[in-house]
Amino acid sequence: MITKFPGKRYNFEILAEKDRRYSTFSIRAISKDTGKYSSINNLNTILSELGVDNDNPKCEDSFWVLTVKEADKFTEIIRQDLSSPSFTDYLESKLDEDRECGEWANSLEDNRDD
Repeated sequence: MITKFPGKRYNFEILAEKDRRYSTFSIRAISKDTGKYSSINNLNTILSELGVDNDNPKCEDSFWVLTVKEADKFTEIIRQDLSSPSFTDYLESKLDEDRECGEWANSLEDNRDD
């Protein structure tokens, strides 16, 4: 399941695939200018919102495997955050900083089946 949120400079997607006990969870930010994207669930701003310690080994991965309950909780937190213009503005400023450190390499165009 993909839940989409528009921002000013980025579009955001919460990606979650569930089975009975577990769910994958990822948050993707997509630059409106370039179409490049990055999974941002390991960004300090997001980790702080989710209450996840950045020393947790799962933070290194683009997709997290969580219990369904954890995934639902994280999805709701991020859904509320991305519905707030002030949070979205702050997050976009942090993403701009992140991109200055190195251009995001992933492109949605690269993943299309034509």
